[in-house]
Amino acid sequence: MKTIAHRLALGASIALLTGALTAAVAVGQPPADNHPGKAVYEDNCGLCHGDEDGDAPATASIRRLSRANIKYTVELGYMREYAKDIPKAQLDQLIDWLPLQGAGDNSWEQRALCPTNKRAVNLSRGQPRSAINFGIGLENNRSATRERAGLSKADMANLELAYVVAFPQTATMRSQPVVVGNTLFIAATDSGKIYALDTDTGCLKWSYSSDMTLRSSIAFAEAGAGAPAMVIAGDAGGKAHAVNATTGKEMWVTDLKLNPVNRVTGAPVVSAGVVYIPLSAIEVNYTSNDAYECCQGQGAVVALEVATGKKLWVGKTMDDAKKTFIDKNGSQKWGPSGAIIWSSPAIDTKRGLVYAGTGENTSWPATDTSDAIIAYDIKTGYRRWVFQATKADIWNYACGRRGPNCDWPGEYQSPDHDFGGSPMLIKLKDGRELVVAGQKSGVLWAIDPDTGKLVWSNKASRGSAGGGVRWGIAYDGKRIYMPSNDGGNASATENPNFGPGIHAIDPATGEIEWTYKPNARDCGQDLPAAVATRPAGAQRITRIEAPVLPPARVNTTTIQGGRAVSTAPQGGRAPAAAP
Repeated sequence: MKTIAHRLALGASIALLTGALTAAVAVGQPPADNHPGKAVYEDNCGLCHGDEDGDAPATASIRRLSRANIKYTVELGYMREYAKDIPKAQLDQLIDWLPLQGAGDNSWEQRALCPTNKRAVNLSRGQPRSAINFGIGLENNRSATRERAGLSKADMANLELAYVVAFPQTATMRSQPVVVGNTLFIAATDSGKIYALDTDTGCLKWSYSSDMTLRSSIAFAEAGAGAPAMVIAGDAGGKAHAVNATTGKEMWVTDLKLNPVNRVTGAPVVSAGVVYIPLSAIEVNYTSNDAYECCQGQGAVVALEVATGKKLWVGKTMDDAKKTFIDKNGSQKWGPSGAIIWSSPAIDTKRGLVYAGTGENTSWPATDTSDAIIAYDIKTGYRRWVFQATKADIWNYACGRRGPNCDWPGEYQSPDHDFGGSPMLIKLKDGRELVVAGQKSGVLWAIDPDTGKLVWSNKASRGSAGGGVRWGIAYDGKRIYMPSNDGGNASATENPNFGPGIHAIDPATGEIEWTYKPNARDCGQDLPAAVATRPAGAQRITRIEAPVLPPARVNTTTIQGGRAVSTAPQGGRAPAAAP
């Protein structure tokens, strides 16, 4: 019999199976046919969603979603542009009717409660803090010692399933757990719930409900300044929720939004009584509607007092958007916008800095803060330095077909090369420190934390809007581990490092030490196991200067008297669409 390390609640031994609506929840009957929300649905939604065999999600499937999920979808999410003309009172009726009565039944939580003698949450200082934030430590190195994790490398071969917890009304899981002492805290984001589970058995200690879908992972805040220990998460409506970690009771909810389109995607991080929360935005999803007045949302880091939720400062990524011009369809355009922050910041307590990675601009004009690493002053939110990796990247969902919301004057490109993964602060063996970040362009960048100047770079991945470094990197004190999310292996004419896999990189030089490329064995085929290889000399590093400039191209729009005018001759070359 293989051994079971119950510390595996941190990862491998807890399978969080989502979307389960079978044994956990009995689906009940819908509200009465005379409910006014039914007529609102049929009049506004039934044409697309009434067909069980159509391309859009069918009514029966939608009705299994949580109220929080439906509320988010029609008020702020992907259906907002379709629902924007429905009067508020009718929209409330729609939200009230759509969720099945049984789908809102939380009786499973009562059945899952821990026995009284297992229900206490032990947060005493003597208890291990296995994982208290997304980056594991403030520097976002995404690594944990044997002592902290309760696991060693030798334990990996002896792992087996300890228990399974299924979360109803949760089609997707966007969060990783926080593990403190005998309790695992996790957000079942789609259902708007936070759960405290026993690490040994998975039984439920408490639950917290939000009226909006949650979106980020959780951060743990120690007790202090007269406040209890808390867990903190961000929601899809741009609010932060602080919950008493012992009882599950709400402590405070703070609205972080600079604009109605803001939301929280990256995990909060707590340091010295302050919680730092990144702001993202959903606005790119609205731009497929040609009449939409693109765009005003922007990213930021917001600092709150942990004890009260009071705002201490807001570090924006740019000035507020202003009216720029009227497009060819007669729709008002705004800018600048974008440079959202959708990953967890890193904290540099020695220098007093907060490092955050930004995404592309979403409207013209471009700024020098998009596709960048920004160092914010930890006390004021002032931008101490900005390192921009890609210049003039203006992208939104209209760019694939060159719609009116992606037709700008001047020179720009639309590769959508965000910094999607969190930046790291790393210490080398010689004591030097670097800020390291991976970009969707496929480039790994190392930056001087004192000046924001480039130290080294390596284009170790092909990169694309969905490839390159999509989520994050890690550092174990010896090597940087860079995943490549490229689609398809390298062709005969490409750098052989390109393609899906992982690179181990020398932190001092940026050179690849070894590369692992998966093969079809990882998908169940009977093949020899893939092995790590060492690239040949010059292939270990491909240096890139920053910022990467847009390619030469022919624009189709110029501004005359505040309105867009086409300048492209018939048959002229339009800018390339985003990948």
